[in-house]
Amino acid sequence: MDASLKANEVIDSMVNLKKPGILCKLDIEKTYDHVNWGFLMDLLEKMGFGRKWKHWIKFCISTVNFSVLINGSPAGYFNSQRGLRQGDPLSPFLFLLVMEGLNNMIKISNREGWLRGFDVARAGRDSLKITRLQYADDTYIL
Repeated sequence: MDASLKANEVIDSMVNLKKPGILCKLDIEKTYDHVNWGFLMDLLEKMGFGRKWKHWIKFCISTVNFSVLINGSPAGYFNSQRGLRQGDPLSPFLFLLVMEGLNNMIKISNREGWLRGFDVARAGRDSLKITRLQYADDTYIL
């Protein structure tokens, strides 16, 4: 089911039950262009990836050169400082790892009581609490 439809159902439920709350929609625009390499490398370290694997990843993301065409002619080359290459088969996997980092930050916020989420089922032991919905490059935080 689409995350937007789920978010709409949660909002309807909150309105019907007259419960206060906030829904924050994060549209992670240009996701691949803004991935911070330092964060990605730290995340790989914390997830237990070996030194050799991290070296390969760093090499793959940092050795690309770009050029700008001016009047149809290349005008020099420059290196990238962040981001992932679109169309590269490895980039979606690396992006998922970065999103898992965001997901873990939200889990910690919930555990520490900074985010409470919203109960969408009956109260008690069988309650279903939603703190976030993630789909592709959209994240809803409740």
